[in-house]
Amino acid sequence: MKRESEGEKMKIKNNFLRFKSRVLPSTLHALPFTLLPLLFISLSGCMLATQKDMIELNETLTKMRKSQADLVVKMTDLSSNLESLNSQLDSSQQRMTSLSQKLEDLQLDLSHRMSLLSGQVTGGGTASSSASNPGDIYRLALNDYQAGKFDLALIGFRNFIAQYPRTELAPQAQYQVGECEFARKNYIDAAREYDKVVSMAAHSDIAPKALYKKGIALQSAGRDQDARDTFKRVIKEYPRTEVAKSAKELLDNK
Repeated sequence: MKRESEGEKMKIKNNFLRFKSRVLPSTLHALPFTLLPLLFISLSGCMLATQKDMIELNETLTKMRKSQADLVVKMTDLSSNLESLNSQLDSSQQRMTSLSQKLEDLQLDLSHRMSLLSGQVTGGGTASSSASNPGDIYRLALNDYQAGKFDLALIGFRNFIAQYPRTELAPQAQYQVGECEFARKNYIDAAREYDKVVSMAAHSDIAPKALYKKGIALQSAGRDQDARDTFKRVIKEYPRTEVAKSAKELLDNK
């Protein structure tokens, strides 16, 4: 556009020179002397008018360039917004797929639970006895714990203890109750549940670990002195265990 403006100026200049060299001399000779001042005034007015037109043209071109730049910015913003919307749509589709998979898993899990409950209610028969096997019920609660479903796992382990209190898995189930409470950050409740393991089966393999975890829970609850007393108890009652070594290291670091 700048070259076009310069071209227009050059064209006007050439026309004026041509007029000055060819037409103007003959015109000046033909006109009476008294009209010459009027002619010069008229020519000056034409030049002023031409300059004004050029200024207005430049202003118009400047405005057009600014409008074009604004349009480019708006187009860029629109493109960015479209990309953002596409990204959000992809994310929503992924979440829908994930929710659909979780729903299918929940339906399968519910079906499994209903099968176990059905076996417990009906009783008798080979199939029913297999379905209500204590090991299966324990593993079901353990799967919930490992999946991070601590509330559901807590219900499962407590139901297991209530139904099968004298089985070999009962102390382990009680320990898992403490683990569920600890995972939910209910540290005082967790300490209480770990202590039940020791009361239930003081000579079992899980008892030293439960007593040690009681100390960890009390420490997490800010009850440092109670935690130290518990660690000392671990060392005294189960001196040859790995948790006794861990308890001694914790006491030495205090």
